[in-house]
Amino acid sequence: MTDWNPLTIWFYEECYVRFSAEEYGTENLENRFVHLTNNSIGKYHENQDCPTFEQNMWRMEVFAQYLEQQFGAGTFETKIKPQMKQIVIWALECVQDMVENRKGSHEFYGVDFMIDEDLNVWLIEINSSPDMEYSTVLRSFIEN
Repeated sequence: MTDWNPLTIWFYEECYVRFSAEEYGTENLENRFVHLTNNSIGKYHENQDCPTFEQNMWRMEVFAQYLEQQFGAGTFETKIKPQMKQIVIWALECVQDMVENRKGSHEFYGVDFMIDEDLNVWLIEINSSPDMEYSTVLRSFIEN
């Protein structure tokens, strides 16, 4: 984000997908390995070295290949990414008049989404000044 008026958003094209350490279900709401995808939780799961989801993550390319196999070519680029971008625009437009506009500065935002079985993208949260440290081997690989 480099300006609030006019709203100027830069979208970093690279992303990664995180998975919970156990399959989602509502039977046990106390099981954090089912409901949280944060690496700081999943790294303590007994089956953290699952070959399908190394460190409970996929690079964007792996996710795009999976979507292509399931739903057809270009699914990530034509269905998922446009929804992500539109959601970010809507969310920032909602607060545009409440944020102090400082010309000549910028802000990084980390945006977390969830994708359902119908390929609908849902906003989970937006973090200002997100942690840019590497928390997994995968993130390190993506950014190098």
